[in-house]
Amino acid sequence: MAPREPSPPGFLAHWRGDLMGPLTAAMVSIPVEANYGAIALAPLGPGYMALGALAAIYCSIMSNLVGALLNSRPGLLGGTRPALVLGIAALIASLAQDLRSGDGPDVPLIMAFTMLTLLFTGVFQILLGVARIGRIVKYLPYPVLVGFVNGAAVLILLSALRPLIGLPSTHSLDGFLDQLPGASPWTLLVGAVTLAVALRPPKFTSRAPPLLVAMVVGTLLHQVLALFIEPSRLSGSLGQLVPTLPDLDVLRGFARILGDAELRARVPSLLAPAIGLAVLATVETLLTASVVDGMLNSRHHSDRELVVQGVANTLSACCGGLASASGLSRCTNSVKAGARSRLASLVYAGLGMLMLAGIGYIGSMPLAVMGGIIAAVAWIMVDDWSRKVPRQLLSRHRLTRAQRKTLLANYLVMLLVVATAVVANLLAAVFVGVIAAAFLFVRRNSGSIIRRELVGDRQRSLRRRSLSRMRELEREGWRIVVLELEGALFFGTADQLAREAERVAAKADYLILDFRRVTEIDVTGVRILLQATRQVAAARCRTLFAAIRPYGARGRILSSAGIDGVVPHGHWFESADAALEWAEDDLLQRFDLPEPRERVLELRETQLAWGIKGEEATQLLAALVELKFAPGEPVFRAGDAADGLFVLLSGCVSVVLRGSPNHKRLASFAPGVMFGELGLLDGRPRSADVYADEDTIVLKLTQRAFEQIRAQNPNLAAQILFNLGVEIAARLRYTTLALQQDAS
Repeated sequence: MAPREPSPPGFLAHWRGDLMGPLTAAMVSIPVEANYGAIALAPLGPGYMALGALAAIYCSIMSNLVGALLNSRPGLLGGTRPALVLGIAALIASLAQDLRSGDGPDVPLIMAFTMLTLLFTGVFQILLGVARIGRIVKYLPYPVLVGFVNGAAVLILLSALRPLIGLPSTHSLDGFLDQLPGASPWTLLVGAVTLAVALRPPKFTSRAPPLLVAMVVGTLLHQVLALFIEPSRLSGSLGQLVPTLPDLDVLRGFARILGDAELRARVPSLLAPAIGLAVLATVETLLTASVVDGMLNSRHHSDRELVVQGVANTLSACCGGLASASGLSRCTNSVKAGARSRLASLVYAGLGMLMLAGIGYIGSMPLAVMGGIIAAVAWIMVDDWSRKVPRQLLSRHRLTRAQRKTLLANYLVMLLVVATAVVANLLAAVFVGVIAAAFLFVRRNSGSIIRRELVGDRQRSLRRRSLSRMRELEREGWRIVVLELEGALFFGTADQLAREAERVAAKADYLILDFRRVTEIDVTGVRILLQATRQVAAARCRTLFAAIRPYGARGRILSSAGIDGVVPHGHWFESADAALEWAEDDLLQRFDLPEPRERVLELRETQLAWGIKGEEATQLLAALVELKFAPGEPVFRAGDAADGLFVLLSGCVSVVLRGSPNHKRLASFAPGVMFGELGLLDGRPRSADVYADEDTIVLKLTQRAFEQIRAQNPNLAAQILFNLGVEIAARLRYTTLALQQDAS
C-alpha cells in the first residue's frame, strides 16, 4: 500500500520560519523576477519593459495568494521563471509582427492576446491535474530534464548579454554584433563585478543572500563611477516604475477580441503556445516539488499542485500578470530558512504587495547590474551532473569502456536538448530529447536477448538415467539446444531472436526457449516470435517454451497471438529443466531407448548388477531388501543415519535441498539408477531429502549386508564397488561438462 501524504502542519505551527523563509527568498527573488518580466516585454521596446516588471510582481502576488488559499504543497512559492519568460517573449515578438496599428505594433491588442494565451495556459494545467497525468513528468529521462534546465540557463545567459554591457534588452540576439562596438567598457566592468560577487561573495557577507549582496555592490559601483564618468558611458536603468494595482484593461482586451470576428479567428493559434507554456510550468513546478519533498521528508500531490497552479495562472492572466511556476532557488532558500506551512506563501504574497510600494528601486537598477544578476542565475541553474561528466569521461581509469560509452551517449542527449532549446524553443527541446532518449533505450536494449546457448550433449536435465541412456544422450544430445533469454522481448530484440531460432532449427531437432529472465514481452515481440516458431516448425524442429505457464500473464499474451496453435500447451513447461527432461525422453524414445514406465526392472537391468551373473547375482539379490513408497513419501531425510544404498526398479524419486524455497529439486532418478551410495561408503548422515514422485519400488543394500558379502565373496564386493565407481565417475564427468558449458 502506498504511503499516505502527510497532513500539512498547522497554519501557525512554524510561524517564525514561515516569516523568515519567504522574507529571505523575497529579498532576492522578487527583484530578479521583476527583471525577468522586463525581458518578457522587451520585444515591444524599452518603454514597455517597466510594464513587464509590474506583470512579474502581479504574478508573484497572485500565484502565492492562490497557493495559500487552495492548500498548495507547503514549501512551494510561485513566481515568474526564466523558461516561461523566454517563451512569453517569443510569443509577444510573434504577435508584434502580425498585429500592427499605424507604423507600430498594436500594444493593447498584443497584450490582450498574450494574456489570453496565459489564461489558456492555466486552463490546460487545470485539465492536466484533473486528468491525473501530472505524475508522468517524473518518467522523463534524466538527461532530458538536465538538458531542459541547462537549455533554459543558456537562453537566460544570452538574454543577459545585452544588459550586461548596457545595451537595451530584447528577446533575441538579432543585431547584437552590430551594436557591440557601442558598448561601454565601464558598463561591462559593473556587470562583471556584479556577476563575480554573485558567484563568489565576500566571506563577511556569508549570512546575506549572494544575489542581494551582488545587487548592492553593483549598484554602489555604478553610482561611484557616475561621479567621475559621463552618464552616456554608463548603462541606463530599467525605467521609471510607478506602483499601480491591476485594473480592468485586460478584461476589456478580452472583450475586444471576442467582439471582433476577425480577431476571434486568431484565437485557435494561441493554443499551441499555451500548451507549450503549460508543459514548461508543469515540468519546472513538479521538479521543484520533488526537491522540496526531499528537504522536508514528505511527498507532494502532483495533480493537486497542477490544479492549484492552473487556477493561479488563470487569475493572474485576468489581472495582467505573467505565468508562474515554482522555482528551485526561491523554494529552497525559503525552506532552508524555516518555511514549513502555507503561511509562508501568504507572507510571500504580502511581500510582493509591499514591493509594489518600493518598486522605484527596481526601476532605477542599472541595466549592467540586472545583466550580471541574470547571468549569475543562469550559471547557478546549470546542473552539477553536466559539470562533472566531462571530468569523468577524461579520467579513463575510473570507468570501463561500456560505462564511458553509456555516459557519453546520455551526455550527448543533454547537449542535443540544449542546442535545440537555443535554436528552436524549450518545448521542442524536450520533445527532441525524449525522442533521442527513446532511441538510446531501444539501441541499448536491442542487443542480443540471448544470454547463452546450451547444447544437450553437455547440458543435461536433473534427471539421472542409466549409463547406457546417458551415453546415448552424450552422442545425440546435440539435437537439443536451449536458448536462455534475458531482458525485454520487443521489436528491437525479437527479430534477432527469430534469426537465432532459425539458425538453431537448421541443425537441431529440439529448440527450448527459456523465458525465466525475460522481463517484458510486448505485442510486436509476440508477433515476431509467432513467425519464428512457424519457421522453426517448418524446419521440422520442435519448439519448447520454458518458464511459461499457459494461463499465466505471459502465457495469455502469447496465446492471444495464436502461438499455442504452433507450440501447443503440452510443450510449455515451468522450467528449462522440465523442458530439457521432456526433450531427452522424446529423443531416447526415437532411438529405441525409452525409460520403462509400465514395468518393474529386473536386478540385472540396473547399474548395481552390471557384470554380475550366475550365483553371484543370486547372492546379491538375496542381500537386497525391496521397499515400496507412495507419491510424496520420503525415502530418507537429511540428517538420517546412512545405512546403505538404493537402486530404483520403477517409478521416480527426487533429491530435494532442505530449507530451499519451493523444495528446490537437485536431481531426479530414473529406473535402473543407484542413489544414496555415499551412505554405503562413508556411513555419514544423509545430506539431502529424497522423496518418491510417484509409486516407486526400490531395492536397498544395507551396510550390514554389504559387509557380509565382503566376508563371504570378496570378488562380488569388488564388482559392486567397481560399479559404484563407474556410476560416480559418470556423474562427475557430466557435471564437469555442464560446468564447462556454463563457463563458455
